[in-house]
Amino acid sequence: MRKRTVRITSLGYIVLTIIVLVMAVGIYFIIWSMRNTSSEQGEGNLNSASVQITPTPSLAPVDAVTPTPVATPSVQTTVAPVSTPTMTPKQDDTPEPEVKTPSPSQVSTAVDGTLNASGVVLRQGPAATYSIIGKYSSGTQLKVYEVDGDYYLVKIVKENLYGYIASKFVDKAGLLPGEDATPTPKSIAGTIPGTVSASVLALRSVPSTEDNTPIGQVVKGDSVLIYFKTDDFYYIQVVSTGVKCYAAAKYITPSTTVPTGTPVP
Repeated sequence: MRKRTVRITSLGYIVLTIIVLVMAVGIYFIIWSMRNTSSEQGEGNLNSASVQITPTPSLAPVDAVTPTPVATPSVQTTVAPVSTPTMTPKQDDTPEPEVKTPSPSQVSTAVDGTLNASGVVLRQGPAATYSIIGKYSSGTQLKVYEVDGDYYLVKIVKENLYGYIASKFVDKAGLLPGEDATPTPKSIAGTIPGTVSASVLALRSVPSTEDNTPIGQVVKGDSVLIYFKTDDFYYIQVVSTGVKCYAAAKYITPSTTVPTGTPVP
């Protein structure tokens, strides 16, 4: 086989030269372009590397602040033990005995009586130290059984209640067995002797003539003991019988001035 030979003319060489130059220029521009791009990227990386972004340190978590407790000084209050006092019974703390009741013989010899003052107390025994059972007004009806010192053992008729009442507040319609009609010096202390000046003088349980039936009478010349005066009446004790009562003052002649007053229970 015969080889075919290609002959290049002058014009062909010119064209080929131009093509080579164009290709060379193109390659140059391609390489130059690539270098610029790499350089720009390199600078960008350098700038990125040179800018050190210092990370903001994360703040350490702050623990909740626990308030420190303030120590309160403890005050120890020492309470002194309360000692219970030992009560030593006194002699007057002894329980009072039951009120005495009259014997059959005393019941048979009892006399009637009335109170001559209001607010008079009935006591459990024959002394002011005994307990009070009750209080009664003037005119209260009594049964009187015996004398015990300055007291009478009595029964409050309307209540059937027994007790003791100071004898000076009781008007009796008679004498008890063994009772002396003549007042003793002790019973007349503080009284004023007097003499009845009327022919007949009514004795009354209260200082009034209205709705008041006399409980007895005295006659002219009888001796009386005067305790006090209230309104137009004397509160007296008849010497011969021991009866205490009220009588009209104008019919009794006292030995001296009579004080005014009301008996206190």
